[in-house]
Amino acid sequence: MSGGNGRPGDVFSFHIPGNVVFGDGTVDRLPGIVRELGANYPLVLIGRTLCKTGVLRSVRGILDSSGISHGVYDQIYPEPYVESVGAAADLARAGGHDLMIGIGGGSTMDFTKAAAVMAPGGLNILDLVGRDRIPRKGLPTIMIPTTSGSGSEVSPVAIFTFSDEKVKKGIVSPLITPDAAIVDPELTHGLPPKVTADTGMDALIHAVESFLSINANPLSETLSLAAVAHIAGSLESAVKNGRDAGARRMMSMGSLMAGMAFAMAGTAAVHALAYPLGGEFHIPHGTANTVMFRHVMEFNLEGNSVKFARLARSMSDETKNMPDTDAARFSIDWMIDLARNIGVVTRLRDLGIPESAISGMAEAASGETRLLSNNPRSMDKKQIEEIYRKAW
Repeated sequence: MSGGNGRPGDVFSFHIPGNVVFGDGTVDRLPGIVRELGANYPLVLIGRTLCKTGVLRSVRGILDSSGISHGVYDQIYPEPYVESVGAAADLARAGGHDLMIGIGGGSTMDFTKAAAVMAPGGLNILDLVGRDRIPRKGLPTIMIPTTSGSGSEVSPVAIFTFSDEKVKKGIVSPLITPDAAIVDPELTHGLPPKVTADTGMDALIHAVESFLSINANPLSETLSLAAVAHIAGSLESAVKNGRDAGARRMMSMGSLMAGMAFAMAGTAAVHALAYPLGGEFHIPHGTANTVMFRHVMEFNLEGNSVKFARLARSMSDETKNMPDTDAARFSIDWMIDLARNIGVVTRLRDLGIPESAISGMAEAASGETRLLSNNPRSMDKKQIEEIYRKAW
C-alpha cells in the first residue's frame, strides 16, 4: 500500500456533476433529470439577451409538456456584479422553488450556482468569496450551457465582478458543483461569430492553463490535451460557419473537457491578469484572457518547454518532428495566430485601455493569489506590471 510519497499529482480528487448528458437534442431530457433530483417547482435562470431568443421558449415548452410547473428569472447581465445575486435568491425562497436551472454562458451558470447557495437564506454572499467558505449546500442545480467556453457546467467555481474593487473574484467550493449538466451542441448553433470566437478562446485557454498548472494530475492532463485537440480542430470552422454541426459538437466537447480539467487543476496567471480587465473595463472574459495570453505564456516558457511542446503537438501536426524548444514557441504563436484569424483582439491598446491603468491593474492582479499560486512560475507585482506593459 502506498504511503503517499509519489510525485505531485499522483494522488488527486475531483468533483463533477453526478449526471452529465452530452449530445444533440439532449435538452429534451431535462424533465427526467428534474424528477431524478426530486424537484417539483424549478426556477429557470437566464440572461437578458438569451431570454429574447427561442432558447427559453423551447426549454419552457419542454417543461410544460412534461407537466413541470416552473418560474423564470431573467435579470442576469454579462459579467454580473456579486450584489445582484440576492434578488434571484429572494425570488426562489419566496416562491418555494426547490431547484435552479441555469441556461446560458458562464455568467449565468456562475450566477445560478451562487443564487442556489443563497436561496435558503441566512448567508452573506461576501462571506463566501474565496476557497471553501460555503458552510452548506444550497438548492440542487442543473446547468445547460449555450456557449462553448466557460466549462462552468462542471466546475466548482463561480466568478463575479466586484464594483468597488474593480476586479473579479471567485467563490470556490465543491458544494457549488452542479448536480447535473446537459451539454446540447444544438443550443450553440445560433451563437454569433464574435461570441463563438471569444468563448472559444476562453475554453482553449482553460485547457492550456490547466495543463500547465502545478496542480495538474494525469487525468486532468489527459482531459486538457484532448480539449486542446478538439478546440484547435474546430474553433475557426465554428466561427466561420455557425451551423457546422460537426464543429459545434467538437467545440462543446472541448469546452466540457477543459472545464473538467480546470475543475481539478485550476487556471493560473492568464486568468489572474485578465480579471482586472473584466472588473474595471468590462472586457469579455475570453478577450481579456487572449490579450494576456502571449506574454504570460512567454514568461512561463522558461523551464517548461517539454509541456509546451506537448500542447503544440495537440494543436497541429506541423510540430510532430520539431525539437521541443521549437514546438514550445510554436504553441504560443499558433494560438495568437488563431485569435487573429477569428477576430479576437490580442493587445490591450486595441481595447481602449490606457497605459496609465497598468499600475492599478498590476496591483489588483497581484492579489489574485488563488490563481497565481497555480502558475508554473511564480511572479511578483513588478513582473506582473512588466507583462501588462508588453501586452499593451
